[in-house]
Amino acid sequence: MAINKEIKKKIAEDWQKAFPQLTAYSQNKFYKKIGVIIIGIELIKLPRTEEYRPHFVMYSLCKKDIKTSLDVPIVLKQFYNKKRLQFDIPYEKHNLYFDDILESIKEQTPLPFDGDISLKKTFYVIDEYSKIPPLSAAPNSYLQAVLQEAKFEIALFISVLEAQSVLDQINKRHWDEEHFKYFGIDINKWRQGLLEKVNNRELFLKQIEVNKQDKKIEQLNRSELTV
Repeated sequence: MAINKEIKKKIAEDWQKAFPQLTAYSQNKFYKKIGVIIIGIELIKLPRTEEYRPHFVMYSLCKKDIKTSLDVPIVLKQFYNKKRLQFDIPYEKHNLYFDDILESIKEQTPLPFDGDISLKKTFYVIDEYSKIPPLSAAPNSYLQAVLQEAKFEIALFISVLEAQSVLDQINKRHWDEEHFKYFGIDINKWRQGLLEKVNNRELFLKQIEVNKQDKKIEQLNRSELTV
């Protein structure tokens, strides 16, 4: 049975009221723009049940268009209750769980929703995320490379110097070339593509500006990404 629209509307209002630093991007997505990244909370409906689960998310605005940028998060992190269990919140019993959820989010959110955020802290969150299973099982996989590429692009937004530092680390890694091939990626072309972004940073920055000018992105609350 579908949940009453008014119930979902009330749930969205509760989340928005609890996190005024975030802007409602949709009824179940609440975001804030930090320089070239977007962070926030998504309420993801669980399959085959009328329950939802809150997640911390981080996206990058560095992709070729806004749809691609918001297609897959860099970080998708669940919150846990005091018993270290995931929250499975029935829509109709939202009020019973909400206070506990808020307490857990305030304790577990990897990046603050208030104020500016440093590049170093952003990188720390991505690196810590890379150590969580199943990602941690294959430290040189293509999926790990995707996280490093995200760091590289965020750094390139700040400066060539910051990007070069990440690129040096990428080039030192002994990547699993077979895993790249599994995803249809040529590792040498991938590396070359990163270098071309450095050499064409102006075009890279122009695309970011286009993404930032998206009507819904422009309306998000914002802070700065600092060095």
